[in-house]
Amino acid sequence: MVKNKFFIAGSNYFSVTQRGDVIIQSFPDSDIEVVDGNAVKITEVLQELQQVYDALRTISMFSPQKFVWYKNVTFLGDDTIIKSEGVQAWILRIQQALKQLPEVGFLLTTMTIDRRLKIIKWFLENCQSEIFDELPKAGCEQYVLSQIQSAGKKIKPDALNQLLQYTGDDLSIVNGELDKVLLYVHEKDEITREDIEAIAVDLRGDNFFETVDLFFLDSREQFLSNIRRYFLYRDEGRPFLAALQNRTRLLIQLRYFYENDGVQKINKSILEQLRNQYATIYQAGNGSIFAQNPWYLGKLLEIAKKCSLQNWIQLQIVLLRAVIDLSEKYNHQQVIFERLYFYRRSLV
Repeated sequence: MVKNKFFIAGSNYFSVTQRGDVIIQSFPDSDIEVVDGNAVKITEVLQELQQVYDALRTISMFSPQKFVWYKNVTFLGDDTIIKSEGVQAWILRIQQALKQLPEVGFLLTTMTIDRRLKIIKWFLENCQSEIFDELPKAGCEQYVLSQIQSAGKKIKPDALNQLLQYTGDDLSIVNGELDKVLLYVHEKDEITREDIEAIAVDLRGDNFFETVDLFFLDSREQFLSNIRRYFLYRDEGRPFLAALQNRTRLLIQLRYFYENDGVQKINKSILEQLRNQYATIYQAGNGSIFAQNPWYLGKLLEIAKKCSLQNWIQLQIVLLRAVIDLSEKYNHQQVIFERLYFYRRSLV
């Protein structure tokens, strides 16, 4: 097993990302080339893989050492993409290049993998591989205690319990809230429950409609963080999916008004005109947008302008099909919503 080839995977996004950063920092003299792995379509995956292959074989211009990071790869657990002949052929080329180029460093980080596949087994066997699955509560406790000890402080047992009740078992959230607490207490030697209640955020009651807003914006990191947080306290994704479908329904109608009626903005007067114009279509209020706040619809119109009517309709079809995915892959609901987000972004 070579010392400069790494394969880091697992559902614990924080630990995977943190470990990746540590590995990169351990090669300070290398020319680091990063390839973003957030592809959605097979064509995009093929482009990524070719970029990784070319990066491995390109001579460094700035350093005697070359290091390639294939970062946040999203398709290694996707049956449709990973089993594509073209994708598998490119992965095999990359694996062959890794054998032939022992001097070139390589790191692949990903959350979802199918360990049964031969090409995944190759990475696990031929690279320095680490799998970071979600930690149980005891693991999070140990992490908090170690960080507090490193900061030269102590924490009361009830304060520790309160912090973990607020954050759940997601280390990325635990770490963010703990940083806030340590800044807040400043020179105090011991953290109390009052400190936790004063500065940490109780994320158990987080309103998922913020996450719906993020789904339709280009705030990738924030959406992924929110969707992980959503599933910390919920096992069922169908209410969230229904909210996405309802929002898309409004966007479809607004996009139609934009294309068909030249509507550039929404206010009370324009909304009333549209209500009168389409009165026969929206009988008894079924599917109507006219009960919505004009200011809110005005915000949605700006989002509706970003995609064609055909693309918004296609997204709604994909969201409807996702109902089946949620029932068939109940234990992978978070991954389903992450893929839906990347699909939505591909439509713009």
